[in-house]
Amino acid sequence: MRLGDLVMTFGVVALGLASLFAQEASQPSANLAWQNVFPRYESFDDIKPVLVNSGQRSIFLARIWPHGWAQLERLSETTGEWESGQWSGGCGTVAKATIPIEIKPRTERSIEVYWQLSTDDWDRPEHFVVGGSREERPLEGRYRFGLRYALEPWTLIHHPSSIYMAYSPEFVVSP
Repeated sequence: MRLGDLVMTFGVVALGLASLFAQEASQPSANLAWQNVFPRYESFDDIKPVLVNSGQRSIFLARIWPHGWAQLERLSETTGEWESGQWSGGCGTVAKATIPIEIKPRTERSIEVYWQLSTDDWDRPEHFVVGGSREERPLEGRYRFGLRYALEPWTLIHHPSSIYMAYSPEFVVSP
């Protein structure tokens, strides 16, 4: 093998190894699972999920309201894609704004699904409202919810370098 070929081979191997490590670094190392999520609900009020952290490290939820709560997504029958529900901007006027919400390893936490922001009426919803477009969809449909989390403390003052999403299993709402 010539020296030029050897250098090129080494370069290709080095780039391959670098990209392998870069991909692993971008993946969260949390081991999360949802409990108490059922295949069918008659009302959004009935959704009472529990997030289980069975991993070896803590995860952190946002202190900024409502980003520490789960957000609804509805499957579009026409496109087959998940559509996020309407969501508000964040509000930092919260209790204990500088204390992280930590879910320690091998623990669980009840999670609130803030479905009201994704519907047309807080008390008597008739439609799911798609975020960004404000289009209305029937309440009956296939849903999931997503919860934002980080692998480092997340407070009003400290914003983590990476934010991840933990999605629930799919379920049907048929009021």
